[in-house]
Amino acid sequence: MKQRSLFVVLLVLCMACFTLLTGCGSEKNNAAKDDNGKITIEDVKGNVVEVPKDIKKIAVVPLPWASVVTALDGNSERIVAIHPGAMSAYKGHFLATKDSHFGTLNTELIGQDFSVNVEGMLQQGGEAAIIWQHQEDDAAKLKQVGIVPIMINNTTVEELQKSFLIVGKLLGKEDRAKKINDYYQKTYDQIKSKSNDVAKADKPKILFLRTQKLRLQGNDNFMREAIEIAGGDNPTEKTDLKSNQNQNQTITMEEVLKIDPDIILLSNFDKFVPDDLYENRIPGQDWSTVKAVREHRVYKVPLGIYRWDAPGVETPLMMRWLAHLLQPGIFKDINIRQDTRDFMKDFMNYDLSDEDLAVIFADEANKNSVKVQ
Repeated sequence: MKQRSLFVVLLVLCMACFTLLTGCGSEKNNAAKDDNGKITIEDVKGNVVEVPKDIKKIAVVPLPWASVVTALDGNSERIVAIHPGAMSAYKGHFLATKDSHFGTLNTELIGQDFSVNVEGMLQQGGEAAIIWQHQEDDAAKLKQVGIVPIMINNTTVEELQKSFLIVGKLLGKEDRAKKINDYYQKTYDQIKSKSNDVAKADKPKILFLRTQKLRLQGNDNFMREAIEIAGGDNPTEKTDLKSNQNQNQTITMEEVLKIDPDIILLSNFDKFVPDDLYENRIPGQDWSTVKAVREHRVYKVPLGIYRWDAPGVETPLMMRWLAHLLQPGIFKDINIRQDTRDFMKDFMNYDLSDEDLAVIFADEANKNSVKVQ
């Protein structure tokens, strides 16, 4: 009986061990099945795609979004190709002193018209490509060669913030994307909290130029609202101009003289500077009688990781800079240089020097313009 009892005990133990081992093996197999090294992303257009969890090579087609990837990731190490316009915002500017890798990125695989050289991206080892939501044909071509298209957009604040989260998930940096969205909302709320004072204030007339050929910059959704809540009057928004497409709006010199702006902002999409207007250097244009020029209130817009006047991660800084520039009495508590130091420290781990700030705020270009205290 004792031998039989011992046999039964041993048999039960063996069965238990077998169950335990096979159970562990089953759990391991299920884990492998559940974790195939990929994550699922739904892009801004509702497309659901799979990308490698530890993605290493990303092409970035939209102009501002190379800076978004850089800010969310903390560097540009995972980018392989960018739009040539993104490189023009890098060379000779602030980021060139902080991220040497960005200067090595391929700019030949993406055309000025945002067209994509799919074969070239494949040769570069591209695993995913961030593209505009309207680039359906490019998305199909990318899929055919195994490169995952991730569609984003930034026409509205909601789309911009949603796209931040999409790119954040792609990079495994969702927390950083949420942090940027929170910073955007905090800035918006702070500026809007002064809306009663802004409503009562005298509003300077603003002319925001994208290029020296009098193409306008200030009429997209972001800059239009930024100027409005900062306490500026944007006459070109209401003027019957030569084109009704915001991104292609131009103005004539006659219309400039009629508006007679109090403040002129110069974008970094062109190399022109305030002195070009003060000294009438632009052929075919006479700025001598324009109020903003006579009173030396022409300003080159800041450029940090990217151009501040394009929707991106630095848009909250642009909003704050505008508010203090247009209504310094109302927004006297804004210290934009300290805000910029804090932002760059928080998101890029950069400790900015005074020289860095001088580059970002184009101090040399703005040296002959009235300084706002």
